Amino acid sequence: MTTSSRIVPAPDAGVSRRRLLTGAAAAGASAISLYFPAVRAAEAGTIRIGWIAAVSGPGALFGEAVPFVKAQMEKIFAGGLEIGGKRYSVEILLRDSQSSINTATQAVTELITRQKVDLIVAPEGLAAVGGGQMATINRTPMISTLFPSDAMVAMRGGPQAYSNNGTPWAFHFLFETPDITAAYLGMWEPVRKRLNQKVGTFYVDQPAARGFADPERGLPAALKSGGYSNVEGGMFKIETDDFSNQVSTFKSADAQMLTGFMFANHFASFWRGAAQAGYRPEIVTIAGAFMFPGGIDALGDRGDGLSTEIWWSPQLPYASSLTGESAKALAAAWEDKQGAQWTPVLGYTHALWEVAVNALKTSGDPKNKEAVRAAFAKTKLDTVVGTVDFASGPVQGIAKTPLVAGQWRRTKTGKYKYDLRVTYKGSTSGFEVQDEFKLLSELS
Repeated sequence: MTTSSRIVPAPDAGVSRRRLLTGAAAAGASAISLYFPAVRAAEAGTIRIGWIAAVSGPGALFGEAVPFVKAQMEKIFAGGLEIGGKRYSVEILLRDSQSSINTATQAVTELITRQKVDLIVAPEGLAAVGGGQMATINRTPMISTLFPSDAMVAMRGGPQAYSNNGTPWAFHFLFETPDITAAYLGMWEPVRKRLNQKVGTFYVDQPAARGFADPERGLPAALKSGGYSNVEGGMFKIETDDFSNQVSTFKSADAQMLTGFMFANHFASFWRGAAQAGYRPEIVTIAGAFMFPGGIDALGDRGDGLSTEIWWSPQLPYASSLTGESAKALAAAWEDKQGAQWTPVLGYTHALWEVAVNALKTSGDPKNKEAVRAAFAKTKLDTVVGTVDFASGPVQGIAKTPLVAGQWRRTKTGKYKYDLRVTYKGSTSGFEVQDEFKLLSELS
């Protein structure tokens, strides 16, 4: 990968994922390098930042904001970055995890040990799960998101191991799995007495989904404590496209409610099979698959009323610390540039860079990894997703952010077929309830 002072040609933000990552292969991941030279001749050096995202593979919807945010960063880093009275060149080394924990881990390892990056930025939880320990061992700061925080800590060996005995090198911000289950149960509460309270559950065999399936902290425990009956559909392999067994199990048990964690292609296959078999649940709340407009649009007319957690939306009263854009303006810019409906991962992918740049600047010396690590540990920053606070998180190196829940509703007017409406906000002040939660039969 080039480290010269020229700009490696970067594709336009609207290009395909394949073209975005055209370049040399490194550690099994497609790669591209972006170099932003300092405007002054007497530059202080080059800040090298590794960026790992799920740009391809089954989890690619979690990386769909990467081209857009990349274009934003190109503007911000044009001419370098001024820190502590010095101006530094910036080099970004982008890697595609291909939605694989092995590829993500290999990419982190290569960036740290061979490319000698100063910082790892990962809107990709698998990179932090597999590569976080490598970052800690090699004393290289890492910032990540888009993966439940409690699952991250558990998969890294618990609070003490994750925090490196109080000196964390890996930092992560998002909500916890119990926050999601609480939002689901809160959203269902107004209608639960009208149903038999049998809930079908099934999950893709993938790290984040295993957190949802955890019998002590995941959905099974929440359903039990809430008085629901769990009809288990089990775990399924990521390459699965036949869900006839789950359809039969749920239909036979008369599970009027359905939940779990999977990607959009999995649910689309399941939903077709359910229609063919005449299985019609009244509530379908799925984590992962329903976060994205594309996943709902792919269902045609059968997406109305499907429900999910909501991570971020244009209605939030927050603004970017980098660009000054409000959440509404950021979503509008995305829709104008991409020609596609806003996506919740946009806010978090952008906020990740807000936190990263803030730590680099407040460190006083971005080439001093300990100074950058200490800056992350002290971070309390208002971002486009809300306040990211590592100074008082539940675990050192962890910051919690809020979420709510809602339904996709078919629109009567406008550019897009469906709109994601908040139907439950709990005690979260940033969101406002937009609609009443409805059973699917009430919307058909």
